[in-house]
Amino acid sequence: MDDFNIAKDEAFGIVPILQSGDEPRFLLIQHHAGHWGFPKGHADPGETAIQAACREFEEETGITRFTLLNDASFSEQYPFTRAGKKFNKTVIYYPAFVQSAIVNCQPEEIKDYDWLPYDLAISRLTFDGARQVLTDVQQYLEKGTA
Repeated sequence: MDDFNIAKDEAFGIVPILQSGDEPRFLLIQHHAGHWGFPKGHADPGETAIQAACREFEEETGITRFTLLNDASFSEQYPFTRAGKKFNKTVIYYPAFVQSAIVNCQPEEIKDYDWLPYDLAISRLTFDGARQVLTDVQQYLEKGTA
């Protein structure tokens, strides 16, 4: 099948980081479909990528006190099919430090959540793309560029 029959889809999200002692913890959310990942969603008309990521993060988790890390962003790409239509999806994530571990999940979007250190988060994430994003964020943090 040629690329003309494949639609493009974009979403934007946050990789939430809670500095907990010596080791950061990452917030993972479980979607109702069962998979684990990071909070993300589509932009509303007129929103920038960062505005969409922040709005979706606040809506899905109830977390409003966070600080984006410089101009850092990480992305994943993957194909999916919905209602018989093929898509190539790109998700751009912005890492952010949060000031509180309190999460108020949006029940329509989120089934469960967990704050996990890197090694447990890597094993909990469902998809390879999300694991690569977390690995890239962890390496970014270790380099001290945050």
